[in-house]
Amino acid sequence: MPKQNPLLNIVKKQKEGKAVAIYSCCSSNAFVIEAAMETAKKQDSCVLIESTANQVDQNGGYSGMTPKDFFNFCHEKAKEAGLSSDRIFLGGDHLGPLTVANKPEAEAMEYAKTLVHDYVRAGFTKIHIDTSMKVADDDPNTRLSDETIARRGATLAKVCEEAYQELLQENPEAIHPVYIVGSEVPIPGGAQEENAGMQVTKPEDFKSTVATFEKAFDDMGIADAWNHVIAAVVQPGVEEKDAGCEEYDRERAKDLMASIKDFDKLVFEGHSTDYQTKYKLRELVEDGVGILKVGPGLTYAAREGIFSLCMIEEELAAVYGFETSHFREELDKAMLANP
Repeated sequence: MPKQNPLLNIVKKQKEGKAVAIYSCCSSNAFVIEAAMETAKKQDSCVLIESTANQVDQNGGYSGMTPKDFFNFCHEKAKEAGLSSDRIFLGGDHLGPLTVANKPEAEAMEYAKTLVHDYVRAGFTKIHIDTSMKVADDDPNTRLSDETIARRGATLAKVCEEAYQELLQENPEAIHPVYIVGSEVPIPGGAQEENAGMQVTKPEDFKSTVATFEKAFDDMGIADAWNHVIAAVVQPGVEEKDAGCEEYDRERAKDLMASIKDFDKLVFEGHSTDYQTKYKLRELVEDGVGILKVGPGLTYAAREGIFSLCMIEEELAAVYGFETSHFREELDKAMLANP
């Protein structure tokens, strides 16, 4: 008998009026993942780790890991930290034709189908389906319609459902994945321009997206899978940038946040919540965001920590005359060699 996905409890508690959420560690950096595991162990809590389509894919991504590799890597890190495997949730972020958007739809979607299949088969239990990007044969001058985004998303959800049935053959206790949908998705890694023109999602657009996705699931013959959709990604007015972030403004987002109350089984997933203050993060959770995505902010903190150690090392080396690691110089060289 398959077990219920524990992430469903977030929706349940939010709908009971409790300000409950989980943060998602969106990093493939070993130090960051170790720190997340150790923190979960110390706090006797859970940890959600997510890899993005460009970090981990069927060909290895930029981390050099396939979904199965990343699954094993995270479980090994948990074991080292003494964290029970049932305290780890693994997710796939921005799964869709993100890295092959330069190819026509047929080719890009074949890649995306294999991608989501491999994530579910590897045992990932949270799948963010993201088909919001245009592919090569989409009209560059026309907004991608909700219907197209939802049709492509439902196609991938069907593959996920089939992959889960395959997984059940191997492991009858495999947890059914939950799905995250939404077409107004901040790009992985945050805004590149200083004024990226970020707008808070209009409540009517959010509701239209949900209705269009639900219909697409039904049209695809996977209406039951809609029961496993727990969150929608919207733009609540937060964004990390190359320098700093756009802070959450409760007043600006109040109409959007009120609209989640019309849905008994959905919460919001907040992307790019890096660098928000703890007060702003609390407000986001109180207003209906059940999942907070943090990636570059954590890797930045790890980099700061390592650089601080380098400075201590250099101070001591000046006194005791030993050779330092030259970590900062080596990192700089590596980044210049491969920007």
